[in-house]
Order: sequence, then structure tokens, then C-alpha cells
Amino acid sequence: MENDFEILEKALLKLEASEAEEEKSSNYEALYKNWGKIGNQEERRKKLLEIQKSNRNNKIDRFRGILNFNSVEDKEIFKANKKVSYRPNIYVAGFHKTCLTYSNVLMLSEWMIEKPSDFSTNWYVVPCPRGIRLLAVADFGTTKFYTKHGYFKFECHTGLPGGNPYNYNGKNCCILDCFYNENTKTMYLLDLIAWNKQLMTDGETEFRQYWMKMQLEDFPDTKTINKKNEVIIKILPMMPCTNHFLSYLLSTYPQFENNSPPLDGLLFYHKKAHYVSGETPLVGWLYPYMIPEVLGKDIYVNPAYMDEMPDGYVNQADFIRKFEAKQAERNKRHIMKMDTNYNKNKNGTNDCETMEAEEKVNEEKAETEKN
Repeated sequence: MENDFEILEKALLKLEASEAEEEKSSNYEALYKNWGKIGNQEERRKKLLEIQKSNRNNKIDRFRGILNFNSVEDKEIFKANKKVSYRPNIYVAGFHKTCLTYSNVLMLSEWMIEKPSDFSTNWYVVPCPRGIRLLAVADFGTTKFYTKHGYFKFECHTGLPGGNPYNYNGKNCCILDCFYNENTKTMYLLDLIAWNKQLMTDGETEFRQYWMKMQLEDFPDTKTINKKNEVIIKILPMMPCTNHFLSYLLSTYPQFENNSPPLDGLLFYHKKAHYVSGETPLVGWLYPYMIPEVLGKDIYVNPAYMDEMPDGYVNQADFIRKFEAKQAERNKRHIMKMDTNYNKNKNGTNDCETMEAEEKVNEEKAETEKN
């Protein structure tokens, strides 16, 4: 009987030690962005790729309806200088000039906290300019741009199919994922979501990139500013994640002509990734100065990029913890401000148009903080 008690006691001690170790690990992992999702990136990537393979012909629910332009486009609502036809008497969070169909459609990255085991064979890297991440919808002879939350940003003519009245034939259209730099009036294409009423979200990264480049060759008006195209359109380069290509990429400074816009960071795409809405471990994000720490010191990084390291930078985990704390504080202030505006509105001392403008400014600040 004593032996049984001894065995039981040892088992309990072992369990307590295991739980303590797990708690310690959990506290460390909590430094990272969205821990719980990021906990084991490698394992989650494998599971996502298996799901893609088994459901290859299924469309992502989130994208159903984005090609039904007639049901989501209301020219009176989405004109920036027009008022919506109905607005509640009191402030209601989220009741703005927002298209729910285009809200949270963009595929977003997670912090890349470890080098994937298949990094050199199954990943691409894309240099991303500093700018606003936007969803571009070209149809009905115009091109409209929306933030990742579905806010209407602006519209103009572009040389994209269906993007101006000169090339619109009633059938052609496209939806693209891009960065926009207002200073240079340049639209940097990152990814393809739909082309001529056909969803491309079930296509792998390699296919989407090939299709986008091949199709845009038939639209030369996108390269210069003219009456058909009011912004310059460029496709961001995507190259393999070998040490050779990464060193070549990061040895170049500035990355974009005249450093306008400057390089913001690097996105890493798994070659087999389908386009999904929201954050995914199949897309990673790093600032250039994080490259040696995460991907290895054998990758050459131009000293000019290393000089961009923030003052007081300790390591990636510490940076992410501070970054997330800053974002949380900003969100907290924003919620408190909305509550104040709500109370003012009840007393008739503020209006919804002012609150909408304030919320859009906060949205833009968050967009430029990190793409």
C-alpha cells in the first residue's frame, strides 16, 4: 500500500512541475502578438495546408458575395462628400459609410517569430512600402478603395479592367490587395482576389501572382498617369526566400526610388497559401532589422536598415510586447472617446459626422502603424 502512495505522490509532484513549466512557457509566449494563435506557428501552418488540400474546391465563406457588385455598391453612400440617407438620432458605433461586404476581407500577417523549416523552398518574400493597406475594387468604370475594415477611402479612374469608363464593357472587373502611397500617387499591387467576376482565393500564391502579372500586361495604361489612369500602378516584386535572394534584396538601399516611399517591412508568403481573410500563419511579417535575429545572421542586411532599429530595442519578443501594449492603449483611449462623444450627442452638443471623421482618422493611424 505504501508503494502505491509513493507512486501516487511522485505522479502528483511530476504533474505540478509540468504545470509550473507550462505556466512559465505560457508567460514567455504571451510576449508575442496574438498568443494562443501564434503559440506553435509551424504546427498550425501544416494543419492549414492539410485543410486546404482536403477542401480544395470549397470557396471561403467570407468571400461569398464580394463579386455581387450591384448589391453592395451604392453611389450615394460611398461618395465621400455625400451624406447617408439615414442616420440614427444617437451615436451608434460602426454606423458609418462602411461597406460590410468589404470589411475584413484582406489577408493579414502574423509576426514571424521563428524561421519555418521549409523557408528556403516554400516561401516568398515581398518588400512592402510605407503606405495604407487598401482593397481596390475596379468596376462600373471607376476604381474604389476601402480600408481593411471596409471604410471607403477614395475613388478614381485606373487602367485596371473595369476601372475607367473607357475600358469598361459591362463584364470586366477586378478586386486587388494593395498598398497606396499618397505622396507618390502610386498603387503597389500585393495580391489578387478576383478577376472578371472569378474568385481567385482558392488559387495558391504562385498562381495568383502569375495570373496577376500576366493579365496586367494587357493593360499598359496602368504604368503612367493619364486620363484613363490617375494613379501609377506597380506590382511588388516577390522572390524566393533563399539566403542569396534575401541578401540581394536587403543589400539594396533605398528599396524604392529616392526612398519615396521608404521600405516599411517584409511580408513572407507560403507558396501554397490560399487567400483567406484575416490573420494567418501562412503569411509572416518582419521589420528589416529583425532579420538577423529571426532568420539568421548569415543573411546580409544593409547597415541603413539596421540603423532604423528603435531606441531601446532589446529583442523581437520585447518589441512585440510593447507594440501590442501601445495598440491596446490606443484602442482603450478610442473607446473612451467614443463614450464621451455618445454622451455629448445625447445632449445635442456633437454630431455623428464629427465622430465619424474622428474614427476614420484613428483608423488611418492604425493602418500606417503596421500593415
